[in-house]
Amino acid sequence: MATRGVYHFYSDTKELNEEKPVASIYRHWDNYLEGGGIDLKEFLETLRDTEMDSRFQDAPYLSAKFVVFLAQTFAGNWNENPLDFLSVGVVEPKSDWGQDYDYHIVCELQDNGLPLVVFDSYEEEKKDLFEALEEL
Repeated sequence: MATRGVYHFYSDTKELNEEKPVASIYRHWDNYLEGGGIDLKEFLETLRDTEMDSRFQDAPYLSAKFVVFLAQTFAGNWNENPLDFLSVGVVEPKSDWGQDYDYHIVCELQDNGLPLVVFDSYEEEKKDLFEALEEL
């Protein structure tokens, strides 16, 4: 059975508090902290630590980059057929996909040079992703 997750992107904490994401991305598999949480952390850290255009303060742009990252992660053979992937989709914000995890990416930079990221699960609500991963 899948551990479904939705990744919500917000321009600021006001949108987070009002539960009005700019974009939401569905990922069907492995969204528990040791899977989707680590993947999200690595995605953000790669953007921060390379000379790529991160635009951490641009929620629509960052969410589009995340779709490409997930598509590459799930593609059968990215080099031969980059459109051969399942399990990723852009979904209507606030829609219910029976997700076990909701990750909230707020495009306000923190001291670590990354956006604020909190998550909800059946055990946690609005817990900081980076702190939770350190506790593993």
